[in-house]
Amino acid sequence: MDNKRLVTMMLLMLGLMMVWLFVQMELRRRHPEWFPRPDQPAATQPVRAPAATATAPTQAVPEAVAGAAPTVPPPASAATAQPRIIGGEPVPGELGIHQFDPTGTSAYPMGLRIEPRGAALQSVTLNRFRREVRRDEPYVFQRPEIHGRPQQRYALATVALEVGGVSYDLSAVDWQRVESPAHPPASDPSAADAPPQTSATYAVRFYPPGSERPLIVRKHFEIRPAGHASAGYELLVAHTLENHTAADLNVRLVYNGPNVPPVESSRDYPLIVSGHDVERHVKKQEIYISGYKAGKPPTALPIDKGPLLWAGIGTAYFNAIVRPVDEGNGTIEDVKVQALAEMDPYTGQPHVNMTFRTPELKVPAGGSVGLPMEVYLGPRWRQTLKSDYYMAFPRAYHETLVLTAGMCGACTFPWLVNVLVAMLSFFHRGLHDWGLAIIALVLIVRLILHPITKRSQVEMSKMGKMGPEVERLKKKWGDNKEELNKAMMALYKEQGFTPVLGCLPMLLQMPIWIALWSALQSTFELRHASFLWGFTWIHDLAQPDRLLRFPPISLFFFYLDALNLLPILMGLVFWIQHRMTPKPVAATPQQEQQQKMMQWMTLLFPLLLYPGPSGLNLYILTSTAIGIWESKRVRDHIKAREEAEKSQREVVDAGPTRAARRRAKPEAAASRKGGLFAWFARLQERAEELRRDSDRKKGK
Repeated sequence: MDNKRLVTMMLLMLGLMMVWLFVQMELRRRHPEWFPRPDQPAATQPVRAPAATATAPTQAVPEAVAGAAPTVPPPASAATAQPRIIGGEPVPGELGIHQFDPTGTSAYPMGLRIEPRGAALQSVTLNRFRREVRRDEPYVFQRPEIHGRPQQRYALATVALEVGGVSYDLSAVDWQRVESPAHPPASDPSAADAPPQTSATYAVRFYPPGSERPLIVRKHFEIRPAGHASAGYELLVAHTLENHTAADLNVRLVYNGPNVPPVESSRDYPLIVSGHDVERHVKKQEIYISGYKAGKPPTALPIDKGPLLWAGIGTAYFNAIVRPVDEGNGTIEDVKVQALAEMDPYTGQPHVNMTFRTPELKVPAGGSVGLPMEVYLGPRWRQTLKSDYYMAFPRAYHETLVLTAGMCGACTFPWLVNVLVAMLSFFHRGLHDWGLAIIALVLIVRLILHPITKRSQVEMSKMGKMGPEVERLKKKWGDNKEELNKAMMALYKEQGFTPVLGCLPMLLQMPIWIALWSALQSTFELRHASFLWGFTWIHDLAQPDRLLRFPPISLFFFYLDALNLLPILMGLVFWIQHRMTPKPVAATPQQEQQQKMMQWMTLLFPLLLYPGPSGLNLYILTSTAIGIWESKRVRDHIKAREEAEKSQREVVDAGPTRAARRRAKPEAAASRKGGLFAWFARLQERAEELRRDSDRKKGK
């Protein structure tokens, strides 16, 4: 078999393999129930105490959990030599309200559903925000994943209890719903006019080996009203360790971090964020960002940057941040956080498993230790995070408003993103439309760059007239590319031409485009913002324009689910601009080939931006269209100037070249001497010109 057939067969096998992988991924995504789930270790069932007898002295049990039916401790027997974990009946909890409330009529903007297993968050509802554009449904997040081990994916679930260095699994334990005297339940939660319940407490009892009295772990949840300084987006979660045994216990808790908010676009990947006290004596804070990477091994957040203040997950428009509150127990400095980024093989959605591990705390016999934390579950909205409450140390959550990470993060600056957002907000206040505000921003940027654009057009026009001289150099040096390039550079220098000026306007706009890209993907104000007050097909400037939707199609690295009109129009104007732009004379055949390729490369940029936000595409489309008009005006000016020069009319030039300035230096120096010396210098130069003309005529 020859090499050609072998290569053909290998390519054919590779193609079949890619088709099979694509089909398998599509089937897993569309019908996950057809595929077996990963092997799961058997969950440890909670060990419950034996039923109490009718004659048991229940009033003499100090460890009975308040608000619940008293439980008789197990009798002293050989069975008590084994540790026991006792929960209760799985009674879910529901706090706040769970309905779409865009006007903010309710006192509580947040609603919680609590899962008894692990005493975790089943879901969080933000009533004042839409889940999808033009649909009156509230935004719901922090729900666990469907596949894998859901009991270990619940947000804030307490998954392990370490006592004396031995870890005990709590992920499959149903915690008992109790109410402390300080936080009684609502009088009649089923009544229509009853106020929403705002707090709930769960508890689990752990009996150490050989002990008849337990260690009670309580977990208290409490939401705050919109009138609170937190605007109602901060949840209070507090663990309390009550030691009813006769000996001191060294205890550590392990609980899940928040879940990833739902991603809203193909470019929306979660970012792990953490705040550290870098200079504690002056209360200076910095945040650190870890980009998402599927399959990355568990990594601890940086501890060399300073004590941990908070950690969480941020997406394009929402934050989920856990901040342990310092109560003198070392809950900040010694809290360890690990994060594992992975991709769900069934849904194809990114996920980050974040785990918090408290320091080992000594709970004295008959005493208790509290481990409170504040959890921010809300929008990355300047209106909220720019408040004094969230900007103050140790929160400083406003630093998460601009997250420049990834490949494009190094190409722009956070301050530039803030400036663009401030300018967009200024224009929006007058125009009341974010799309028109983007067009106004285009006009300002083009106006600022107009002098550079005009200069580049003039330089490129002059370069186009150097064709005969370039052809002469090509014939002179032939295939000697090194000497030809040297001669070309000398010609450029003599004519005062800089090739980079032709690309300078686009190069100067690139940081603005990238900053606008970041702004459109991270500015909450632009989420679900329409163009032209909703009279067009563009209803979300932070998403593709989606003129026509159709069933999703996966083409290798491309994912199509709609016909986006703006990128197609952008490709058209890019091609027109390229055809109308004066091009430098190609010095070599390779440069000629490159110029031909550039004509088709203009379509690559719109192709890459096809799934991009419509606001960014609207900006580039408008800027390019204005650039075509601007280029035509400059060329008309150059043409008028050339015609005026032919008819000996005086026009204002774009400026002398460096060669002309060098020739003008002696004359300028002589003129500065003034008087009789300047007159003699000019007379001598005129005599020299006449002599050269006379010699030229005699030679002819």
